[in-house]
Amino acid sequence: MLGEGLTAPLNRHSVDNGKVTDHHAIIPTGEKALGLSADENTIYQMICTRFIEAFSPNSEEERMQVIFTDGTHSYIWKACHILSSGWKAVAQENKEKNKGEEAENEEEQLASLPNLTEGETLQVSTAEITTHKTKPKPLYTEATLLSAMEHAGKEVEEAESRQAMAECGIGTPATRANIIETLILREYIRREKKSIVPTEKGLSVYEIVKDERIANAEMTGTWEVALSTIEAGSASAREFGQRIATYTEQICQELLKLSPPQKSYPTYRCPKCGNESVGIYAKIAKCRHEG
Repeated sequence: MLGEGLTAPLNRHSVDNGKVTDHHAIIPTGEKALGLSADENTIYQMICTRFIEAFSPNSEEERMQVIFTDGTHSYIWKACHILSSGWKAVAQENKEKNKGEEAENEEEQLASLPNLTEGETLQVSTAEITTHKTKPKPLYTEATLLSAMEHAGKEVEEAESRQAMAECGIGTPATRANIIETLILREYIRREKKSIVPTEKGLSVYEIVKDERIANAEMTGTWEVALSTIEAGSASAREFGQRIATYTEQICQELLKLSPPQKSYPTYRCPKCGNESVGIYAKIAKCRHEG
């Protein structure tokens, strides 16, 4: 597979030893893949395909975005002309299967782009009225969630903190998957087919902490800026440590003051005290008057 898929010269832009953190990428070896189960073979083929794509030539495309106006309304049209498929041709069959998922930008694929000039007047040949509904953002898959964690800095408004988070995000390449597994284990999120969705417990926690500092991704960016100044020798590591200690104490106090909503349970008549005071909980039935 590798011999057939790779052609010289190899694209080496995907390799940078200076950016290796915990371990290098998952790559195929010279061993023949024999005796694999269907699932194992699928994963193996995915790794091999990505490996070949990484060393394949660049994909070359021409893109055009045009804004048309009739004097009252504006309309945006996007088009793309592929000059050379490059690495995208490696798994073209799979790409076709997922074409619907990647058509969110409604970019039209053309054999060639039209020659238009700014201010040009065009004749409307046909017109029709169609009705559409805006689509909600798709649910995260494990892959898109990992990507969102890696590029979490894009959501930070403050420019300096956003730049500081550009190369760190949430977690490291070696810990991000484990963070997701921990959240699943603690029942904050769950897998639902290919998607990752929050549980009732996870949504409850989110509602409680969403406006608190502990949930503010910008804080990570602020810390990265501070660490950069320490590395440059223009700030004190001891002072930064004291600030972290103060911050930790403050957020702990903030969290202790929060009162999560309590789930209400139906009550039943207690055979001992005679009151409607028996609650059925996850594992027990208990009268609130009996201690």
